[in-house]
Amino acid sequence: MDSNRQFTEPWWQPSRIDITRRRALFGLSAMVVAAASSTHILGQQARSCVLTPDAGEGPFYLDPKLVRSDIVSGQPGAPLQLALQVIRAGDCATLANARVDVWHADALGLYSGYQNQSGVGGVSTKSAAGQQYLRGTQFTDTAGNVHFRTIFPSWYGGRTPHVHFKVFLAGNEVVASQIFFPEEINKDVFAQWLPYRDHTSKRTTFNDNDPIKQGIYSEVTRQTGSFSAQAVLVVAQK
Repeated sequence: MDSNRQFTEPWWQPSRIDITRRRALFGLSAMVVAAASSTHILGQQARSCVLTPDAGEGPFYLDPKLVRSDIVSGQPGAPLQLALQVIRAGDCATLANARVDVWHADALGLYSGYQNQSGVGGVSTKSAAGQQYLRGTQFTDTAGNVHFRTIFPSWYGGRTPHVHFKVFLAGNEVVASQIFFPEEINKDVFAQWLPYRDHTSKRTTFNDNDPIKQGIYSEVTRQTGSFSAQAVLVVAQK
């Protein structure tokens, strides 16, 4: 990782939102907090950019210092293009040069780098130990955007599918939280794609009964042979 860049002071731009919808999560019910055109907020009130709830980093964070947009590393699963935009709470200004880390479970519910974990149950975890797949870092562009090429995360024991993220400003962590997907998309992936569908009958935790409810929902679009997800991360200026 470029050590100079991660400690460079980010800068704010006037409100310009590329993602067409933003949803703040209170519990696991999605609340639309803004609707925007492809470039500008429409009728946005300052109070509408609600701060993203902090959920903490969870038990499987590690920083492999991998600045990369493609985090698949050969893992099987439904292809997912993940687009994130970082904006400021209150006035919705976009943030350039913010560091964004993402990490999530693979198609069997396993996180790279750890052996002691449950996954979807009944699967070996040895292949995950010492690995760095499905983890990466990007720095936002002048419009506050980052993009990751990955796969759809599986559920695992006690958790519904989600992607973890952290945002850093000048090297200081300002939020650690998670991104959820609409339940209809979760069910579609687990019914149609391997290796998810081999284990879907064991799933008992869904969006409505996940015990860790802080986070945000993504907007997901089905593509031909893949999925595209978008979310806005709202942070406070530190």
